[in-house]
Amino acid sequence: MGFLSFAYGKLMAGKLMRNLQNQQMSIQSRLNRVTREVGDMEDYLSRAENSMKTQMQSQFNNSIFGLQGGFNLLGQVGVFGQAGQDQYNQYQSYMAYQQVVQQQFAMAQSLWQNNFEMQRDAMLEPLKNEQDYLQNKLDNVKSRFALAEQQYKSYKEGEKSAAKDMAPELTGQG
Repeated sequence: MGFLSFAYGKLMAGKLMRNLQNQQMSIQSRLNRVTREVGDMEDYLSRAENSMKTQMQSQFNNSIFGLQGGFNLLGQVGVFGQAGQDQYNQYQSYMAYQQVVQQQFAMAQSLWQNNFEMQRDAMLEPLKNEQDYLQNKLDNVKSRFALAEQQYKSYKEGEKSAAKDMAPELTGQG
């Protein structure tokens, strides 16, 4: 009776192992897909952020260069009198306006940076949660597979032992 119990146990453990292997492959495939999606999403967001930074820098540079064109800053610097004072006033106005533009640029950069961080959180968090869930599920299936494999080996050894016990002793004496 022990032989049949071990044989049946080995059969069921083998079936469980195959089932767990199929689950493991399915979960691993989904995990790979999600990991690839996370990478693609991070690349997309990085490219969008870099593009926005480049556009903002270009707009800032255009504002500063356009501002320079509006002021006559190429005249003589050391001239006294009304012309020199007018030029000095223009230079002061230019510096004040440049400072305002730089402050606006810094605020806009900060706002866009915060916007991209919120986008990252909103778009990546669900994918990363799914990735963590799948990794935990995969680890669980792997540990269950290891237990099933140990059971299979145990039943196989028991089956061998029971088969030896069932075999008649043919020694020729009797």
